[in-house]
Amino acid sequence: MPTERMSLSQSATLSRDAAAPDEAQTATRRRTWIIAGIITLGALALRLFAIEQSLPFIDHPDEPNPINYVVEMLRTGDPNQHFFQKPSLYIYLLLSVLSTHYHWGLATGIYSDINQMHITTHVVTTIPGFFYWSRIFTSVIGGLTVAFIYRAGARIWSSGAGIVAALFAATLPFHIRFSQYITTDVTSAFLVLMTVAAAFSIVRTGRWQAYLVAGAFSGFAASTKYNAGIVALAVIAAHAIYWKRRMFIRLPLLVFAGLASIAGFLVGTPYALLSWSEFSQGISGQWGAYDGGSGHYQGAWNIGGYAEFFWEQGLLPTGIVATIGGLALWLRRRPQIAAVWLSFAIPSLLLHLSRPSHFMQNMLPLIVLCALPVGVSGAAAIDWLGRKVPHYRAVIATGVLVTIMLSGSVASAQHAWRLAQGDTRVQMLDWIAANVPPGMRIAAEVDPIQDAGESRWTEVHYAPEFDRAWYRRQGYAYVIASSNIWRQWAIPAAYTDFAEEPPVAEFGGVDPLAMLGPRLVVYATGLSAEDVPERPANTIQLGSATFLGLTIGELEEADALQRGLGIRQQTRTFRAGSVLGLRTFWQIQQPFDDDYFIFIHIQDANDAIVAQRDAPPWQGRYPTTAWQPGSLVVDVNDVPLSPDLPPGEYTLTIGMFNPTSGTHPPALIDGEPANLGAVPMGKITIVE
Repeated sequence: MPTERMSLSQSATLSRDAAAPDEAQTATRRRTWIIAGIITLGALALRLFAIEQSLPFIDHPDEPNPINYVVEMLRTGDPNQHFFQKPSLYIYLLLSVLSTHYHWGLATGIYSDINQMHITTHVVTTIPGFFYWSRIFTSVIGGLTVAFIYRAGARIWSSGAGIVAALFAATLPFHIRFSQYITTDVTSAFLVLMTVAAAFSIVRTGRWQAYLVAGAFSGFAASTKYNAGIVALAVIAAHAIYWKRRMFIRLPLLVFAGLASIAGFLVGTPYALLSWSEFSQGISGQWGAYDGGSGHYQGAWNIGGYAEFFWEQGLLPTGIVATIGGLALWLRRRPQIAAVWLSFAIPSLLLHLSRPSHFMQNMLPLIVLCALPVGVSGAAAIDWLGRKVPHYRAVIATGVLVTIMLSGSVASAQHAWRLAQGDTRVQMLDWIAANVPPGMRIAAEVDPIQDAGESRWTEVHYAPEFDRAWYRRQGYAYVIASSNIWRQWAIPAAYTDFAEEPPVAEFGGVDPLAMLGPRLVVYATGLSAEDVPERPANTIQLGSATFLGLTIGELEEADALQRGLGIRQQTRTFRAGSVLGLRTFWQIQQPFDDDYFIFIHIQDANDAIVAQRDAPPWQGRYPTTAWQPGSLVVDVNDVPLSPDLPPGEYTLTIGMFNPTSGTHPPALIDGEPANLGAVPMGKITIVE
């Protein structure tokens, strides 16, 4: 039978019919990628929300270390971090971000020379911008993690599994929280994910490109956090699974991956070779950090502690169930994928379980990888239920997603709400700025912020150790108590007895979870001019301030506990080589026109100056032009005494001078003009 020629209309119809499935698939893929993109942006938004958190206060003790490493590199130009408890890749990534930020700050006047920048402590920082941009960098890595979870889930199972996995990871509270810290953990988790995804590609294709990518990422992971290097086992497992009996014949591919891994590690941590002694000491120190005494849980093989963590924080109940379900489906349908996944998960768990100390952020790589079987569980549940009740597939999909994500979403929402309430310590700073005039001193159970000049407060370790009269003699107008000292939320009786009166301000809400930071309570001491212990015989006015008098005594240098909080015992007898403790009190009538220094002179019988202190008030924080009318300014004017100072009597004089012109402010004694360059304040005695 002769073949009939196809008409043009028939040909066009067949072409349209063939193209229709391709167009539908393309549209579906496009929608899926759009959904994945929206999820990624949502995940990033969750991680960037209130990223400044408590700044300038620091809550995670590991954050200052990388910042200080970067600041030192910027200061010295030395790219060697010298301390290798953690490898260098994360530090170098931060260096690239913060170098740009710092030079921008120099150009805009935000920052001065790096050599003048203050050192960040483990409690507070004077360069919050460095922390802010470093946290943004970590948050971006956290958002990218969600994007690549989708990609990995779609490749090994289905696009639906990728969507469910990405949604689960996007709302995981533990991952969100650490995405807002300047620590290596989120970055190492991302690199572990990339390594395992490349290992999945080895299982599918066995191509050398997959070996290159897997090896390089495993090296990068180890160069971010040493224990993340165990992910190299997933590459070995993938090699054995794909090649089976020919795995030894194809060993050069695995060697190729190993060389890529070594190269990746050395790119991120070059001083592993260039400074081997420092590097080996760092690894020993890091291993020793897990020997006990710190961490979230204690005791080797603390299975109960890990179970508690995963149930309450890491994966939460629905995440655990979904992970187990997804692994079961893998083992049944795609055992190769399950084997690669387990080749990292089991050794990683065993490694960390075997140590006496347990820091649960080390579980972040495993938590991230658990999103993949969770996605498989969710997609399988939607497909199965959708076939049972096809008309309600959208409702079923929503129900499954809500079930999987509910506990994590609720916890993440609670975390975001708490961040939105602010931090008690930042609120305290705002209150001080609004209510405490310049020059009025505060004693606080809070670490001080060291910036230009003196801090606005001096740290006291237990406020009720002294009574209010003692604080007034030292010149403190306010005392701030912190629940970090009480170790409870309710104010203890010792503090209410000390205060005698209700607090003038409180920060902290109704319970510890109401906001960030400790509960802070501000008490007024009732400081007034009548509290000055030693007053001059006459009313002396220097410029627009009345000199009210002083508190004098010997500071106990061995008393490091109080860190210069005050003068424990008033005296005018001092040992040579000790420090003369001095607090001067000034009542302000109106602002000064010039910035004056306060000088303290100690003179011998021949009026020769044998010891002195010339300094701006509050070490420059509150110049005299910033003094406010009606306020009572208290300055710390301690004077070191030479160990060679002969025993005997000396005269103490106090005054002000203009460091530029050398002139003194106009002086009045009992309201009458006087040619007064210095105020004599009696004798002191020096003993051996």
